[in-house]
Amino acid sequence: MTLKTVDGRLRVVSGASRCGKTTQVAKETASEKRICAWDPEDQWAQLPGYRKVTTRKELLAAMGTPGRVRVAYVAGGDIKVEFDFWCGVVMYAGRYIAPLVAIAEELADVTTSSKAPGNWGILIRRGLKRGITIYAISQRWAEADKTAIGNASEYLLFTSRGEDVDYIARKTRVPIDEIESLKPFEFIRYDPVTKEKARTKLRF
Repeated sequence: MTLKTVDGRLRVVSGASRCGKTTQVAKETASEKRICAWDPEDQWAQLPGYRKVTTRKELLAAMGTPGRVRVAYVAGGDIKVEFDFWCGVVMYAGRYIAPLVAIAEELADVTTSSKAPGNWGILIRRGLKRGITIYAISQRWAEADKTAIGNASEYLLFTSRGEDVDYIARKTRVPIDEIESLKPFEFIRYDPVTKEKARTKLRF
């Protein structure tokens, strides 16, 4: 007897500010029916088809049904506490309601370089086998958690600056000169399992 699961993917997205990270993820998820975004800068909420929610009650209600839903959680207050709550809601919704895509922006603001905290750790360790695909996005992965970057199914590496280039190269094993040679809006897509690697330019 075997247990079959439809696994999700953990896609780590790195790069400097305004290099195209969010635009590329939006393009990749354009056909997805169920998306829940952690949206501290209120940018996903401005995209067509997304519903902006600002309270826990709204988030729970939105993700509590199995139909098509695209939600951007723009939280106030203590963002680390609210991020932990968002992660818990995503895990519950993906496991008990229906598979979904989770988009986590600006992770350096809500995690640290140590082990992934709280519900975020549970989500990235257990969520994939529940059919949850996660886009983990950060400008500064040296300041974000090592659990996500170390367990990625795939990397999308945009141009980075300074010591971030060294860190990304070391963690992904993509040669530093390849990352440094990226031009604006170019990125490297790398699968650490198959070793497949492609250099691509974002098309607007």
